[in-house]
Amino acid sequence: MQKDLISNQLSDVEKTKTLLQASVKKYAPFDTEHIYTPDELEYYDSLSFRFEKCVEITINFFRSLELFIFAKQSETLRDRLLVMQKIDIIEDIDFWVEARLLRNQIAHTYLSEDLEDVYQEIHDSSQELFNTIARIKDYLAKQAQKEEDAQK
Repeated sequence: MQKDLISNQLSDVEKTKTLLQASVKKYAPFDTEHIYTPDELEYYDSLSFRFEKCVEITINFFRSLELFIFAKQSETLRDRLLVMQKIDIIEDIDFWVEARLLRNQIAHTYLSEDLEDVYQEIHDSSQELFNTIARIKDYLAKQAQKEEDAQK
């Protein structure tokens, strides 16, 4: 039952990663001199939304994974991230804290100069998300192999 939940949630993480990768692949730096039409801004809105969603769904997955592995949940995000770091799923706790702060910055940024920085940071930070998702898959594959070996 819990294994199915983890599998379904990982599938959701993978879907958000795929959408974010598509946006990152099309990335063109925001030009503060250009006056964007609403249609042109849709790409940047999509990029930021997909980044936010990928961060949040991955953090939510961490909670489920922690419960699945240890049968308990950390009380704070920082503690949960420490657990994920301990099992070698994430390298940098600060990245995840900053990614959540970036989410808030996205919602409250209106000046072109600031938007340029925000979109560039999203683009640059996305690779860390992709790396983490690859590490999750590696971790789960190793755990499945250990389980299979133990049953032999």
